[in-house]
Amino acid sequence: MSTTFFCNFSVPILVAEDRYKYVPVVGVFRSIPVDQIDKWVMHPGGGPRSDRELASEVLVEVRKPLGTSGRTVPHSFEVADVLHLDRAAAIVVSTFLAALPRA
Repeated sequence: MSTTFFCNFSVPILVAEDRYKYVPVVGVFRSIPVDQIDKWVMHPGGGPRSDRELASEVLVEVRKPLGTSGRTVPHSFEVADVLHLDRAAAIVVSTFLAALPRA
């Protein structure tokens, strides 16, 4: 059974050539068991997996932060849009690892 968790963070969005705007989002992440993290970050042959590859497996949805209604709603961009930038994929992976429930 797969569980999910939520985490607030900001992702870079390309607004012009070499110019980024950081947008606050709520990421919906798929949880993985903590004891499988070492195996998850590596290819079977022993090489490291890319941030984009890892992020695409755990980032389920991107939502807007809480508004006045107290609810989150889907953002105007998709997970693939967020992961298009390498720096965004790295932020997603580091946020996931820092926020992953340990119990």
